[in-house]
Amino acid sequence: MGNKQLETLSKSNDFYLELWNQAKLGSREAYAQLCESHYRILFNYGLNITKDRELVKDVIQDLFLYLWEKRNVVGEINVMTIYLVRATRNNLISQLRKNQWNVLYDNFDDEDNLTDEQTIENSLIEYERYSQNEQRMRKAIELLPKRQREVLFLKFYQGVSHSDIANIMNINNQSVSNHLQKALITLRALFPNHWKKMF
Repeated sequence: MGNKQLETLSKSNDFYLELWNQAKLGSREAYAQLCESHYRILFNYGLNITKDRELVKDVIQDLFLYLWEKRNVVGEINVMTIYLVRATRNNLISQLRKNQWNVLYDNFDDEDNLTDEQTIENSLIEYERYSQNEQRMRKAIELLPKRQREVLFLKFYQGVSHSDIANIMNINNQSVSNHLQKALITLRALFPNHWKKMF
């Protein structure tokens, strides 16, 4: 990630934290702006975990409501977007377990047992939008295990750092690197010119 991108992300985080601080002082307008600016990323990220769109919406709405009600007792937040993504992930997995989808989430760390989702596929296909290889790209991404797709989503669609991905997914940095490397090896093998330029 270049210095310019880091600077942009830093400025965005400063802005989001300022909105959060205003919300803690009681500004509904600031909190609404904070929620609106993060809804899409949280929704897309949630669809990477489950295809149940209504459940994802409910989890995000519950999170926003909870944070507003508990805004004065929530601990320190350093990176607003990372905090919200991780909270969405944890709450969504918890809700899925409560809904007795235990078979899927008891095996959450087993890549071979994880279901394919469409969010990362759609995100990465944006890079291939005008390419004749779009169908091949779709099929290639569908072959990736869920953990690899999740890392790709966070790394290349959202620009999240390795350490923050590890934090969100509750894995170590080496596991992030391993998932990323395996995914890119697969995609580079199928699209050597495209992926070489991109990464």
